[in-house]
Amino acid sequence: MIVFTEKVMKDYSQVGIIIQVRYSSTRLPGKMLMPFHEGKTMIEVFLENIMQNRSNQLDIVLATSVNSNDDVFEEVAQNFRINIYRGDENDVLQRMVDAARKFNFTNIIRVCADNPVYDIKGTVELIDYHLKTGSDYTAYCLEGMLPSIRTHVGLWGEIVKIEALERVIAMTNEAIYHEHVTNYLYENPDVFKVNLVEAPSVIFNRRDIRLTVDELDDFKLMQEIYGTIKENSVNFTIDNLIKLIDSKPEYLQRMKKQIQRNQK
Repeated sequence: MIVFTEKVMKDYSQVGIIIQVRYSSTRLPGKMLMPFHEGKTMIEVFLENIMQNRSNQLDIVLATSVNSNDDVFEEVAQNFRINIYRGDENDVLQRMVDAARKFNFTNIIRVCADNPVYDIKGTVELIDYHLKTGSDYTAYCLEGMLPSIRTHVGLWGEIVKIEALERVIAMTNEAIYHEHVTNYLYENPDVFKVNLVEAPSVIFNRRDIRLTVDELDDFKLMQEIYGTIKENSVNFTIDNLIKLIDSKPEYLQRMKKQIQRNQK
């Protein structure tokens, strides 16, 4: 983990968490509002985790689209007393930038809501490093310097400077980079200041772990994993999470199948 001898970056007033969410998932429509645990939907479980474990200095914004299907997230945001921004359905890059500018964020933690065991604490720990180094992009990586967003682990977000995203908008109109917000940044480290931090050793070389939800099989497996941890009152740490998965060979088999079906 990154440690600085001199702690100088403590003002997070212009850093916010922006959660990318939509109803119309191609592979599992409506997954955010499906009952996930004890009657709570996946988005409710996800937001409770974020709000309980973030730094209180960090504001949260749900960033969804203007599509009428996404009207449901207005009520979600109201219930959790967080902000919401609605923008272009297909140009997610522009939506992120517009949301950040509306709420005066110069840097954001970008989060995808389909990761129910998201480690917000681990991501927040990178903020000081990101700000101190003046980085455009900071994220955990797995073996081979692979940004965690390009893996299936579904544990961490990315810290991004908004000025860098505005530069991306000016530099490319390619649809893939406007749909996948940060790809252009880490694919061009000669143009942008990219910092990749090694993920904790327990998962650094684990390309066989999948904790994100794209399909119904993913949803059911994550329900089991989340429910088991909650029922056994186990501290929700990455170490305990991996121990649980490794103790259940059938989990790894199901993950393997889904990793093969959903190549990144």
